Amino acid sequence: MIVVHHMDKWAYCNLDLIEEVLEKEKKAVVLIAGASSSGKSFCAEYLTGMLKANGHQAVTISLDQYNIGLSGIIPNKVNLNYFQGSLPNMEVIRSRIKDIIIDVPFDKKYAPSVLVKIQRSLKDLLSSEQMPIFLRGLKEEWARLNFDETTVYDLKEATEDIKKLMQNKTIEAKEYSKIISERIPSGKTICGKDYDCIIVEGIYALDRSMLDAFRGRRYVFKSFIAGNAKSLFLRRIIRDSKISSASNAFTTRLYFTSILKSYLETIFPSRLASDVLLYNDMTFSEIRNGDLYTTKEEIKIVDDRKARRLIKESTIESLSYQKDTYFTCQGEKEDAADSNVLRLRSLSYDEGRTYVPSSLVHKGKSKVRRDGKIIRPINIIVREGEFYDVWKDESACLKDFLSAGFFIGPVRYKKKYRLDYKGQKLVLNCIQGEKTILELNRPYRKEVVEEIRQKLRSTKS
Repeated sequence: MIVVHHMDKWAYCNLDLIEEVLEKEKKAVVLIAGASSSGKSFCAEYLTGMLKANGHQAVTISLDQYNIGLSGIIPNKVNLNYFQGSLPNMEVIRSRIKDIIIDVPFDKKYAPSVLVKIQRSLKDLLSSEQMPIFLRGLKEEWARLNFDETTVYDLKEATEDIKKLMQNKTIEAKEYSKIISERIPSGKTICGKDYDCIIVEGIYALDRSMLDAFRGRRYVFKSFIAGNAKSLFLRRIIRDSKISSASNAFTTRLYFTSILKSYLETIFPSRLASDVLLYNDMTFSEIRNGDLYTTKEEIKIVDDRKARRLIKESTIESLSYQKDTYFTCQGEKEDAADSNVLRLRSLSYDEGRTYVPSSLVHKGKSKVRRDGKIIRPINIIVREGEFYDVWKDESACLKDFLSAGFFIGPVRYKKKYRLDYKGQKLVLNCIQGEKTILELNRPYRKEVVEEIRQKLRSTKS
């Protein structure tokens, strides 16, 4: 196994392997596995570009597109786990359920009101004894939903399509919509004659069934894309927030209840079968991305007496007590931790005696503009008020992150004052045992801001 830490080196390793086999074979296959959101799709795209630059034509088959959809995943699990696979008319059952849930928001797909509609629709297909068991099964399997199980994907269909492409045949391009969580017609075809390299990417590209289907074939190369704990977690949450209708809180809960378990038990071990392994941690461009951007001007106050004086001369609009717990991971450089922050915020309602978990936020790389203002991207993972939709308490949250390979980093206690100084809105962050930071809020009152600066520069206490 070749282990690399840079994508270009990974791509060149694969290019060398592919060109070596194409001297003897008409086609090559590259299987790219790895954790969910480890960067498999990006790696496949990068490799495709490199192959094209070197005179080859490659097509990418994403196993994500072979997802059978929620109208199949849940009923199939019920049939298997509650009826030992004995239910007849499963194709019709799945079709009717699909018609019912296709336009239902993700987190309501198998809600009680939807189960009532399913019951009416299937009354001619299930007996009076089967129906309550089937409905209970739908409810329970929905609560245990795990998109990262092999049963979610039709790997047999994918293998058959790859073999057809190797034989220069034409296949229908598969397409799965993460918005409605169902397979949809693509209206496109892929012809094997047009390509000399087939790239297959997906979390189960190195599953035993895939490896067995191509066992002994010298034209098949295997790659695994790995990443540190923070990269894998953030990529999954941020990605799903952009391409699915599920809330970040739902995806976060799913990550710790099932996604992580599947990765550790079934996906991560498959790396041992790879020819090339890439450690693909978050890139600079990823750290610079976010849904929200904050623009602010900050002043560091080194003299606590000046901070107290400013508070005394201002109107205190609010005072909050905060506890910030930071999560770091193995291999993360010290400076990277400050530019790739994952922070759990807890609030106190009794002046700092006890704290209640509130929100989970990711802050990316900050940029200081020439005018001194700071711009920083933010991704809200768990919003205020959603924490208890994911965890029962702070201890459960910390336990989950520890199990995912994180370290519990520094814990900082802060008093946050919202002030009004002569009409200028200010935020004063007093971090216990560390520093005091003054933020100037817009709109700026130029003369007042300059007066504040003068006070902070003054040698008088």
